[in-house]
Amino acid sequence: HLIAELQDVEGMCFTYIQALYQNRRHLKNKKGLEVKSILPCTPLAVVKILEHLKAYDSKEKLKGKTITVINRSQIVGHPLAAMLCNDNAEVFSKDIDSMFVFKKDQKGRGRLCETEILFEDALEKSAIIISGVPSKGYKVPVKHIKPGTIFINVSSHKNVVEEELLKKPGMVYVPKVGKVTVAMLQRNLLRLYEGYHQ
Repeated sequence: HLIAELQDVEGMCFTYIQALYQNRRHLKNKKGLEVKSILPCTPLAVVKILEHLKAYDSKEKLKGKTITVINRSQIVGHPLAAMLCNDNAEVFSKDIDSMFVFKKDQKGRGRLCETEILFEDALEKSAIIISGVPSKGYKVPVKHIKPGTIFINVSSHKNVVEEELLKKPGMVYVPKVGKVTVAMLQRNLLRLYEGYHQ
């Protein structure tokens, strides 16, 4: 991205994305003071929704939770999977023709690794499923989703047959995240101002 880090409210410039993938949560500003890094808005919105839904443990964060993220775009799916892995989840990353798992390396950074696990099996293991497929025709196969799963739809299209999903007991369904994404954009704007422009 060509946007300067001092103006990047979306958190997508090289500096912020590199910090995210290296699991560095703080950066130094021009005065040498430590400031919080800016995170991409939609992935951050999903994290905040999960926090609100009490999916996060106050100490262990997402440790012990399996999550499937369906979308590996550089805007949403990849940074989101990295953020969730940074917060100790086992994260399966599904895209059109491939399946990977995010694992932490020795330095605590999330890394994309090949996996033998099939998509359907990942869904069955997952306590949380996040789908962001930008296609009207795509639907997550509900038969592989276990009861009590949190399902977050990040796409502008419904990636699941809602009626079928909600027949399962204990489901938590978040049909859209747009308003929270806008709130995260505003949050990032304040963070930028406080960290770099005062």
